[in-house]
Amino acid sequence: MDFQAAAGRLRLAGSVFAEREAEVIFAAFAATADRIHAVEQRSGGVPLEYVVGVATFAGVEVTIGSPSFIPRHRAEALVDVAAVRAAVLADSGPRRALDLGCGSGAIAAALTVRLPGWDVHATDIDAGSLVHARTNAATFGFTVHQGHWWSGLPARLRGSFDLVVAHLPYVPTLQVAMLPRDLRDAEPLRTVDGGPDGLDPWRLVAPEAAGWLTESGAVLTQVTHGQRNDALAVGRAGGLQTECVESEDAVVVVGRPPRR
Repeated sequence: MDFQAAAGRLRLAGSVFAEREAEVIFAAFAATADRIHAVEQRSGGVPLEYVVGVATFAGVEVTIGSPSFIPRHRAEALVDVAAVRAAVLADSGPRRALDLGCGSGAIAAALTVRLPGWDVHATDIDAGSLVHARTNAATFGFTVHQGHWWSGLPARLRGSFDLVVAHLPYVPTLQVAMLPRDLRDAEPLRTVDGGPDGLDPWRLVAPEAAGWLTESGAVLTQVTHGQRNDALAVGRAGGLQTECVESEDAVVVVGRPPRR
């Protein structure tokens, strides 16, 4: 199978970026048989990231595969806001960050690159996703824990995180059906479904956040523009001082512990 044949097969299957996807597949696989298999997988609806086994996110390339949540480029705003907040923290001893609900650990990997010298941790409940997170942890140098939200973290880490980045599921249940079909069919529902208004995971995470943060720390999560006000209110109800950093594509909610 040559390049044009591969692109044509992908286009026939409905890919709107057929040439670009063919380029990615040809770069990932040298053997013709592997390329043919990859094209057939992608044509059958398997996400490209699962086909080639890697995803690019916030300037890093991470290992990924089913059932990991595929990192979205709009979530790079979380890493950007985290880096800005890190830059204003006083340089007084080691700093620590957490990728909460890490999936493959893409955010943790990006944080280790953007925040050199920081002690970066990642946690997720799903053992299948953590297979990929541990591979990325070995490459980038972060620590992986398993558990449901905060429960997987050792008690010794309480009150020690300067930054917690939580890319939580925030798609309202009735809107999950509108996600791209390949993502909707491949990713576990729990990685995208945020409940009736999309904010149920944030309601679980916010009330415990202050206990894991330093006095100057912050927890960051992402929502849509339409969820902005409700997400701020959820953070406040959870005992956090909340504000937003908005861009055209993303709203990052920043929650800080109450002044002590």
